[in-house]
Amino acid sequence: MVDFRKSMNGLAALVEAELELPVLSGALFVFCNKGRNKIKLLYWDNTSFAM
Repeated sequence: MVDFRKSMNGLAALVEAELELPVLSGALFVFCNKGRNKIKLLYWDNTSFAM
């Protein structure tokens, strides 16, 4: 669960700091809110982030 006020950059920083994963790997990262009724997807497509 993450704070849904975070932008793409905030989520990318969270992936690298908390999960210790390379955010530019091409993996799809899925985040949900506390109520688990919304999701955000973060993906690096070799040129920029897509959310």
